[in-house]
Parts: sequence; C-alpha cells; structure tokens
Amino acid sequence: MAGRSAALNCRALAPAALLVCSALWLPAADSVIVKPPDGAWLSGTSVQIIARGESAKLLLDGEPLETEEPFPGVYTVTAELRPGTHRLLLESPAEEREISFHSGDEPPNSASEQYADHPPSRIACTHCHSVSRRGRFRFSGGCQSCHPKEPFIKTHSHEPHELASCGMCHDAHGSAAAQLLRLPKEQACKQCHN
Repeated sequence: MAGRSAALNCRALAPAALLVCSALWLPAADSVIVKPPDGAWLSGTSVQIIARGESAKLLLDGEPLETEEPFPGVYTVTAELRPGTHRLLLESPAEEREISFHSGDEPPNSASEQYADHPPSRIACTHCHSVSRRGRFRFSGGCQSCHPKEPFIKTHSHEPHELASCGMCHDAHGSAAAQLLRLPKEQACKQCHN
C-alpha cells in the first residue's frame, strides 16, 4: 500500500513539477529591437521600426518616437528620416538596447548590403501575429497564406509541413541576405542535418 500511495503522490506532483521546470526554461521577455537590425542600410527614408519590451519607449537620434502598441509590449512606428546614419534607443525599466542604421539611397560604405524589408508592403501586424488566450504575443499566420506552395517546392528539399518553422532559416521581418536567410544555406540545412 505504501508503494501505491507514493505513486499517487508522484502522479499528483508531476504536473506541478513540469510547470515549474518549464517556467525555468522559457526565455525571459527581453527588450529587443526587431526591425531594423543593427548596422542595416535601408534605401529610402521611410523606415518601419518594430520593438518589443515591457513599458518601453523608443528614441530616434535622441528624440522620443510616438509609437503604436498593436499588442502588449510590442511597439511599431513608421518614421520619415533624413538620409544618413541614425541611432535608435529602446528604453525599458529593466534595460536599454541601442542600434545604429543608415537610411538613404547611398550606402554608408562600399561593403554595405542593402536591407530588404519584409513583407515588401506594409501590412498590419495582425496579419501574422496574435495574442494567445494567456496574453502572450505569438506568430499565428502561416507563411503559406502569402507565399504559394509551388515555388517553395522548387527551391526547398522538403515539403512545408516537414519543417519546424520558416523562421529557423528566414527572417520574416527582413534581411540583407538573399531569400531573407538568417544563415548561409549550408549552415541552415545543418541545423537539422549532419
């Protein structure tokens, strides 16, 4: 009988232990500037800025930006800038993040690669994102809602459903790399294949 009682206690405690352990493994909700990336060269002077952080505010070249908050802790604004190099600061009670980027038709130097905005037309955040029942900001769209399956199959060795997430290899907000890759193709494939 003692063995059965111990087993019942373990079964009763297992969900609570799992919840505590999973909370320890979850990444902290750090403040982050999602777009543009640090060091980016953006052609033109209309720049979409996206940042995430709790009770955060954005300053561009030392001046506060008036942002929208489409989801809790997510801030976005489209800024019209003069050509040149700019500093973007994200301030939150926990931390500060700062990046610099260049806007305008001329690159800041000959080695600069032009950042490609994605999606190419400005769409609402809600096209791809939503808030879960628990109030967490998440990706909810499918890349296939805009990108047809046929071209995907021509350039990938897997069906879309076989890949864990498009975001493993591609940056959905934009990139200076071809096909919006986060890594060179050889490295991207090695995330799953030896």
